[in-house]
Amino acid sequence: MNKPIKYLGMFLDSPLQSWGYQSRFDQRTTLSYPTKSGILGILCAAMGIPKTDTKRLSELTNLSMQSYSLVRNERPNERPIRRIKDFHTVGGGYAYPQERQNISPKADGSKGDTVVTNREYLMDAKYAIILGGNESLIGNIGKYLKNPVWGVWCGRKSCIPAASIFQGIYNNADETIQKIIEATNTRIIRKIVEVENFEEGTDSIRDVPVDFLKREFMVRRIADNPV
Repeated sequence: MNKPIKYLGMFLDSPLQSWGYQSRFDQRTTLSYPTKSGILGILCAAMGIPKTDTKRLSELTNLSMQSYSLVRNERPNERPIRRIKDFHTVGGGYAYPQERQNISPKADGSKGDTVVTNREYLMDAKYAIILGGNESLIGNIGKYLKNPVWGVWCGRKSCIPAASIFQGIYNNADETIQKIIEATNTRIIRKIVEVENFEEGTDSIRDVPVDFLKREFMVRRIADNPV
C-alpha cells in the first residue's frame, strides 16, 4: 500500500540570496533560482543532519521539488531579480603569527597570501518552494523548520531569512502554492519543476546531493517555464 503524499510549502525572502552552482573558491557564482542541494541543505540544518550522514540525506533527495519565482503584488513595477558581485578578500591586514586565526594558511601551516574572491548574490529575490513526499517525512520536516536545530539561511550564512520559511503542509501542490501567494501577497513570474521524462524537460542540472562532505551530486531533469 502506498504511503499518503503531502506537500510542504517554503517561502524564501532575504535581502540577499545565493544558490551556488559549479562554484570554485575564488569564483562563487549563483543560479537565478534555488538549487535542490541548497534547499536540502536548509532541511539538513533545520533537522540537525551532519554532512557525514548520507543515509538521512538520501531520504530527503527523494522529495519532489517545485520552485516559483515571486514578486510583490503591491509593487507592479518592481525590478526582476538583480545579480550583484561582491569583491571579497580573506586574510589581509593581520599580524602573523599573533592573529593566525584570521589568515588563510598554506597546506604546510605557514602564512598564506591574501585571498581575493568574487561572490555573486541575488537581490530582490523571493521564492516559493514546494516539496512532496510521504506524510510522515513531510510532517517531520515541518516540525523542524518551525524549530530548527541549527541556523538556516538562503544559500549562505550571510543571507538570513527575512520571513518565516515554513508555510504549512497541504494535500496537493496547487493548494500549497495558492496558500503561499495569498499569505505573502505575491504573484508568480517563473516556475521550475522536476520532470520524469527527458523530453518533458528544458535543462539538466547536477544539484541533487549524494554526499555533502565529498561534494558528490546527481543530475535531475527540470522544466523551466516563464509565467
